[in-house]
Amino acid sequence: MRHLIYFIIGIAPLLFASCGPQAEAEELVEQFMEQNMRAELSPTSVHFTDIDSTHALSDSIIVSLRQQARQAKRYRPDVKYAPDEPFKKLILTRVKYKIDEQECSDTYYLDMDLTRVIAFKEN
Repeated sequence: MRHLIYFIIGIAPLLFASCGPQAEAEELVEQFMEQNMRAELSPTSVHFTDIDSTHALSDSIIVSLRQQARQAKRYRPDVKYAPDEPFKKLILTRVKYKIDEQECSDTYYLDMDLTRVIAFKEN
């Protein structure tokens, strides 16, 4: 019985950690990919880097990233983003995945509340 209690105490923090910001960011990016990737593409072996924050993106850089995304190979040209507003700090993560055994990588920039994709770039 004592071993069971130790096991539960040891596993509980892991369960709660999986519901944190990292999981929220991954779910948001996966939804974005599903909604905006070209219909014929189906990514597999999806892996995320740990989330981080950045102050390095100005509004003009965000506009530029969104314009570049219109020519993205793996995404539809009519990608849907969060409404325009000034962003001082963003969360970023990189996702690596395969499409037909070809390794691909994209960087995503998310709002601080982890509710919207602000911009992305194919790497």
